[in-house]
Amino acid sequence: MKQLSDGLSTLPVAVIGILLMLPYLLTTSLYAQTILHDQVINSDTEWHGEILIQGIVVVSRKATLRIAPGTKISFSRIDRNGDDIGDGEIRVLGAILAEGRPDAKITFSSAAQDAHPKDWSYLLIFTSPALNKLDWCEFRHGFSGLQIHFSTATVSNCSFINNNEGLRFGRADLSVTKSSFTGNDIGIRFTRMEGPVKIVGNNIRDNRIGLFLVPSGQNIRDFFEPDRSGVPWNTGHLQISGNNISNNIWYNLELGEKQLWDLDITGNYWGENNPSAIAAKIYDSRRDDTLGQALFEPIATKPFESQPPANATDPRSKTP
Repeated sequence: MKQLSDGLSTLPVAVIGILLMLPYLLTTSLYAQTILHDQVINSDTEWHGEILIQGIVVVSRKATLRIAPGTKISFSRIDRNGDDIGDGEIRVLGAILAEGRPDAKITFSSAAQDAHPKDWSYLLIFTSPALNKLDWCEFRHGFSGLQIHFSTATVSNCSFINNNEGLRFGRADLSVTKSSFTGNDIGIRFTRMEGPVKIVGNNIRDNRIGLFLVPSGQNIRDFFEPDRSGVPWNTGHLQISGNNISNNIWYNLELGEKQLWDLDITGNYWGENNPSAIAAKIYDSRRDDTLGQALFEPIATKPFESQPPANATDPRSKTP
C-alpha cells in the first residue's frame, strides 16, 4: 500500500484520509438522530438535528442546554406508572436557550405515528437561576407543552398545538408574547396572580378553555427567597392584555375553585364587542358567587395583529 513521504510516512494513505475526514464525520453525526434515555446533563450541551427522548432528561443547575434552530425533539410514548400520561420529560434546573427561526422552528412532539395529547409530560423549567429563552418553538402532544415555576423565562413566537395544556406556570418572572395557543384542552393554565408576568400579543383560540386560573392554595403575596433571607423573590403584577382570546369551546376564561380574587384582564379582544356575549364565555362570579370576577372592560374592539394560529385539531367539543 502506498505510503506518504512526510512526517506521517508510517501511515497508509487510506488511514490518513480517514483522519482528515474525522472532524467532518464528528460534526455531521450531531445532526443524525440521537436517542436519549434517563440521564442528567452536567455540562453545557448543544442539541442539533433529531433527538428522540425515551425517559427523563434533567439539565443540572451547572449546565446550559442550547438547542439549535430546526432541531426536532420527539418523545417516545412511555407510561411507567400507568396514569395515561407519557413519562417523557425535559427538566431544566440550570438553563435552556431554545431559539429557533421562522424558517427553522424547534419542535417538541410525540414520536408516535398516532400522536395524542399526553403522549409525553412537558418541558419543565423549575427553580432555574438563569434567564431562559424560547423563541420560534412548537409544542405538540404534551401533558403540558411547557411548564415554568420559580424561574425567569421569555417565550416568544411559539406555537402550542394539541396538548392537554399549552402552557402552565405558577410563581414566575415570565414574558409570553406573539405566540399562539390552539387546539389544546386548556390554552394557558396558571396558579399565581403576582408577577412580573406579561402575557401580551398572543392568539388564544379554538381550545376547550382558553385561560384557566386555579389558585395554588398559597398566599397571594409575600413570597421570599428559598434561602429564607427575607428578600422578595419576585415582585410585580400579572398582565394579560393585547391578546386575541376567542372561539374557545367552553369558556374563553375560567376561574377555578376557590379563586376568590378579581382578575384584571382588560384590553383584550374577545371576538366580539357585546359585553353580555363576552361575559357568557367567562366562568366567574357571574356563574358562581364563591368566585372572583373577571374585569374585562374596557375591551379592544378589533383583533390585534399577531401571527396567525397554526393548524390544529379541535379539542373535545363537549358542552359545559
